[in-house]
Amino acid sequence: MIQRWTYVASTAAIGLAAVIMAWPHLGDDTGTTAVWIEGGQLLGVGLSTHLDSLAASMLLLVSGVALLVQIYSTAYLRDDPRYRSYALLIILFLLAMIAVVVADDLFVLLIGWEVMGLCSYFLISHGWEKEPARAGAVKAYLITRFADLGLLIGIFVIGASYGTFRISEVLAQEPRNATPIALLLLLAVVGKSAQFPLHTWLPDAMPGPTPISALIHAATMVAAGVYLVARLYPVFLASATALAAMALIACVTMLMAALFALTGSDLKRILAWSTVSQLAYMFAAMSVAGREAGIDHLLSHGAFKALLFLAAGCIMFAVGSTSLSAMGGLRKSMPWTFATTTIGLAALAGIPPTSGFFSKDDILAAARDSISGPYAGNEWIAATVFVVSLLTAFVTAAYAARVWFKVFFGPLKEAHDAPRAMTVPLVVLAAATIALSFGKQVHWEIGVLTTVIAAVAITFAWWVHLGALAMPAGVRSVLRNELGLDIVYNRWIPSVVDKVSAATLIVDADAIDAYPRATAYASETSSRWLGRSQSKNSQTYATVLSLAVVALAVVVVVWG
Repeated sequence: MIQRWTYVASTAAIGLAAVIMAWPHLGDDTGTTAVWIEGGQLLGVGLSTHLDSLAASMLLLVSGVALLVQIYSTAYLRDDPRYRSYALLIILFLLAMIAVVVADDLFVLLIGWEVMGLCSYFLISHGWEKEPARAGAVKAYLITRFADLGLLIGIFVIGASYGTFRISEVLAQEPRNATPIALLLLLAVVGKSAQFPLHTWLPDAMPGPTPISALIHAATMVAAGVYLVARLYPVFLASATALAAMALIACVTMLMAALFALTGSDLKRILAWSTVSQLAYMFAAMSVAGREAGIDHLLSHGAFKALLFLAAGCIMFAVGSTSLSAMGGLRKSMPWTFATTTIGLAALAGIPPTSGFFSKDDILAAARDSISGPYAGNEWIAATVFVVSLLTAFVTAAYAARVWFKVFFGPLKEAHDAPRAMTVPLVVLAAATIALSFGKQVHWEIGVLTTVIAAVAITFAWWVHLGALAMPAGVRSVLRNELGLDIVYNRWIPSVVDKVSAATLIVDADAIDAYPRATAYASETSSRWLGRSQSKNSQTYATVLSLAVVALAVVVVVWG
C-alpha cells in the first residue's frame, strides 16, 4: 500500500509543477512562448512551449483528474497484480498529455499525441487475459493510428506552407492552404475524439479499468482533439469547407450517440456513448465560431464525466456488475455515491445550477448567433447545428434520467458505499462541477427553453420507467445494435490485422533476420582477428603498450 501512495505522490508532484506553470496564465489570452532547445534553421524545429489561458485550464484539469484517479485506484485496484505498470502508465500518460497541452512545436505535440495513444492501448488491455479487453485495445489503436496519419501529413503541409513548425509562428501569419490543412487535422481529431465515422472504438474501450475510462476516455485524451482545434482555430476559421464538415460530423455524432445511450443496457457503455455525444457538442461549438463555448464545455464535461465514470466504478465495486439490470434502489445504501452521481447526471442533462447547464447553453447561443455570422449565405448549417443540439439536449436529459431511475430507485438492494479513497474523489469532482458554473453568462431565452426541454425529457423517462410509455420494439432493437455500423469495422479490422501480420512475417524472414545473422558473422570475424592479439605473454603486452604511448606522444608533439 505504501508503494501505491508513492505513485500518488509522484502524480501529485507532476500536478503541482503543472499548477505552478499554469497559474500565472489563467485569464491570459495572449500567452507566453519559450524556446528551450533550438533545432534546424530551415524550418525552426525545436523544443518550445506556449502557455496561455487555454493551456493553463487544460493543465489544471488534466493534473487534477489524474491525481484523483491515482487516489481512487489505490482502493479500486487494491488486489491487482499488475498495479505497478498500471500506475506508471498513468504517470507516462499525464506527461504526454502535458506535452500536448504546452507544446508550441508541432512535432513535440505529435510525440505526446502518439504516446497518449500508446498508453491508452496498454491501459485498455490491462486485463489482457479477457478477450474484450484485447479486442478493444487493438480496435482503439488501429482506428486512432489511421486517423493520426492526418495529423502527421498535416504537420508536413503546415511546415511547407508556413516555413515553420511552431504553432505561435503559424498563427502569426496569414492563413495559407487552410482547407487542406484543416481537413487533415480534422481527420486526426475525429479519430482521437471518437466522432463519426471513427466513433466505434470508444465504447469498445470500456473493458479497461473504470478509472482509466474516467481519465483517458472522458476527461483528457479524447478531449485532446477539441484542444487541437481550439489551439489552431484560426486555421479552421479560414476554411468554410472545414467548418461545414465539422458541423455536419458533429450533428450526426451528437444525436446518434445520444440515441445509442438512450437504449443502452450497460452503464459504462452508456457513459461512453454520452462522451462521444458531448464531444460532438464541443465540435459543434467550434464549427459555429463558438470557440470559448466549446472550451467551457470541454472543462465542465471533464469534471462531470470523470465524476460519472468514477461513480460507475463505485457502483460496480458494490454490485459486481456494469449491467443496469443488476442495479436499483441504491440511493439509501450508497448515499455518497447517490448524491454525487445526481450532481453529475444533472450537469449532463443541463440542469441549473450545474456547469453543464451554462456551458451547453453557451453552445446553443453560439449556434443561434452564427446564423448571420460565418455562415451568411449558408445559414442552414448553423440552423442545423442549433436544431440538432436542442434535440440532443432532450435525448441527453432522457437517458441521464433513465440511468438515475434504474440505478438508484426501485426495489432496494443490499450494497454499501465504496471506501473513502473512492468516494472522496467523487465529492471533489461534484464540487468542481458546481464551482465551474460560477461567473458564467446566462442566456435567459435559451436557458428557459433548455430547462423546459430537460423537464419534459425527465418526465418522459419517468413514464418509461413506470411502464406507462415504451419505445417501439423495432426502433429499440435497431438502436441497441447501434445501427449495425460496427459490422464494417469488425470485418475490416481483422482483415487489416491479418495482412499486417503476414507482411510482418515476410519482413521478419527476409529482412529482420538478416540483422542477427549479419551481427553474428561480424562478431565471429572480429573475435577471430582480436584473438590473434591475445598472446598471453605479459612482456608482449608491455612492449605494445610502451610503443603505443611513444606513438601517441609523437603524434601530440607533431600536431601540437
